[in-house]
Amino acid sequence: MIQVLAFVATGFWMLMIFDCVRNDPERNTWLFVLIFLNIPGAILYFLVRRLPYLNVPIPPYFQRWSRRQDLWNAEAAVRNIGKAHQYVTLGNVLNEMQMLDKAAEAYQQALEKEPKNTHALWGLASIAMHHQQFAIARDHLQQLLALEPDYKFGEASLAYGKALFALEDWDTVEPHLEKDLKHWGHPEACIMLAKIQINRGEVDAARTALENMIFKLKSAPKFHYRQKRHLIGEAERLLKKLRR
Repeated sequence: MIQVLAFVATGFWMLMIFDCVRNDPERNTWLFVLIFLNIPGAILYFLVRRLPYLNVPIPPYFQRWSRRQDLWNAEAAVRNIGKAHQYVTLGNVLNEMQMLDKAAEAYQQALEKEPKNTHALWGLASIAMHHQQFAIARDHLQQLLALEPDYKFGEASLAYGKALFALEDWDTVEPHLEKDLKHWGHPEACIMLAKIQINRGEVDAARTALENMIFKLKSAPKFHYRQKRHLIGEAERLLKKLRR
């Protein structure tokens, strides 16, 4: 029995090394961890680098247990310093621990101290999107993009497009998605724009956009492809409907 467990553990360790060499952009750092720590390093690599891309929900209690010290430090900083930066840090920790109501309170306090704090606006917008409060998210994102159009390398732009799409604000969302695609090339923006075009009867334009999007994703580096392959499935389902 012990030999079987040792064989399985060694195979898992080797698989994580293989995955790291092929797919991880920070392979130099993580290869050192894997080789130096052996099996514990493989477990750490899987939890930190692979698990987030497997779409497996991490139980809230695990997040809260693993971030207890970070939470204590953030709460202490708020009490001792209490500026907008400290409230944003506290909000980020609470957000990652999935304590969303308390995170929103922290972000709101940051905004009260610094009304143009982009990180607080992003935090509130993200929580609103999670709760499907799209009008609230839209307002926060609109303020954020006015202050910093390239915030988080286009993530805020994409989130704004998603909020407008959910609100069916077609007059605003279509030019925004076109701008987002031109500047950032988000495949999610392409799918939303294609859906608008399909509903309007512009089937050829939607088909061309979806086919180009699929080609670009399939030719992307494997690490990026693995993150976005669910979008390929959605695009292919839309194309199937167009062929009927």
